[in-house]
Amino acid sequence: MWKLSSRVLLLVIILMMLFSIPVAAQGDGPVYIVQAGDTLTAIAARFGTSVDEIMALNGISDASRLFVGMELIIPGFEGLSGVLTNHEVALGENLENLAHKFNLPPEVIIRLNRIVHPDKLYVGQEIVLIEGGDEGENGISYPERWLVSSAEEGRLSIALTHDVNPWSIEYTSGQPNRTWSVVGSPFQNMEGEAGSDFFPGIIEEIVITPSIIEQGNTETIHVRTKRAANLEGRLGDYVLEFFPNSELGDYNALQGIHALEEPGLYDLEIIVRSPDTDAIVSTFIQPIEFFEGDYGFQRIDGVPAETIDPANTVPEQNLVEEKLALVSEERLWEGAFDFPSKYYTERFLSTYGLRRSYNNGSYFYYHTGLDFYGYDIPIYAPADGRVVFTGSLTVRGDTTYIDHGWGVYSGYFHQSEINVTVGEMVERGQVIGKVGGSGRATGPHLHWEIWVGGVPVDPLDWVEMEIPVVGAG
Repeated sequence: MWKLSSRVLLLVIILMMLFSIPVAAQGDGPVYIVQAGDTLTAIAARFGTSVDEIMALNGISDASRLFVGMELIIPGFEGLSGVLTNHEVALGENLENLAHKFNLPPEVIIRLNRIVHPDKLYVGQEIVLIEGGDEGENGISYPERWLVSSAEEGRLSIALTHDVNPWSIEYTSGQPNRTWSVVGSPFQNMEGEAGSDFFPGIIEEIVITPSIIEQGNTETIHVRTKRAANLEGRLGDYVLEFFPNSELGDYNALQGIHALEEPGLYDLEIIVRSPDTDAIVSTFIQPIEFFEGDYGFQRIDGVPAETIDPANTVPEQNLVEEKLALVSEERLWEGAFDFPSKYYTERFLSTYGLRRSYNNGSYFYYHTGLDFYGYDIPIYAPADGRVVFTGSLTVRGDTTYIDHGWGVYSGYFHQSEINVTVGEMVERGQVIGKVGGSGRATGPHLHWEIWVGGVPVDPLDWVEMEIPVVGAG
């Protein structure tokens, strides 16, 4: 019996030596679960520690012996418990409400993620938080109170006066007398009205669709408030125009993103004013990331020289932008748009966003619309609207623009015939002209554009789905 037990014990020892499977030591601190592709060097860099410290705390003798699902205690966060988890920052989330939601001191979140600007968490940012910790061990008790200061008093002076962390205090109003809140209390406005978990004052919801903002997109910015209000806003440098929907306190703004917009972080800012006094009752601001679109390159030779001469292109562009600057408050279209031509295949002559070179020149241009086959065939209105321009232009040829309301326009270039007049109301499916080859064209075709908020956008989006996006107003 003794010999059998010895053999079993010897076999266990040999197997442990062969596989050298590291087992996390019982230490003090939060646990990180190893993911595919992780290395100790990457983990150490992520949490601001060293490989040696992680190995010592977890009893690891071979740094290469990591496996997916292995639990590692991360040094430097003694006194905290729970599992370190990845979290994608949502619209409306900031350091203050994340600290409250996960019951963590703001400075722990800052330190876990090596955050340089704690007041600038952006939508989609990947951060690390701690879940499942012991109540009271990780937790912090924030006083449920409001601090109202003069316009001269700032976050730091309030923090010193009341002995709280500066990043647990948030500026919540644009009124002359600033209102500051301590984390743990609900948002409210100057009149003491509580807001949602994420948004201040009377704002109940903000939704951006698509949530991934790319060059060429049409973005729907939907805001719901507790009562009627006047809304202003910006998305980066774009000024947002909000329009009420059928429900009280429900608003949409539509904004196109330029095909050449520089990728990076831009602020979304929403200002809510009282319809009675025009005073600001709520302000929201948060960075959001713009991404590059997936566009290719196209070389086109043989276009008339005058159609790429800045002496012609610049004044024409200025004229078009002036004509399309007016934002009509009445929404004239319903549902998704139709294609303006019945002659197309899944492969269009040219699609939106392609970076273009003309006559062997540099790729200074991009394609602002969608090109259809055909010659001298009908062009149909894709949705109801009002004609705001007809005429012959150097680059665009015989051209028509239709206003569909809310800052949405559609354009039709290179026509051989125009069948509508300025001011005319057109209906979906109505013939408005015929396809031709006038202007900057190497052959007959219809160039179709859609502009939103002063920017040409991808027309395919307007055919493939209803905008504003259903569920966003």
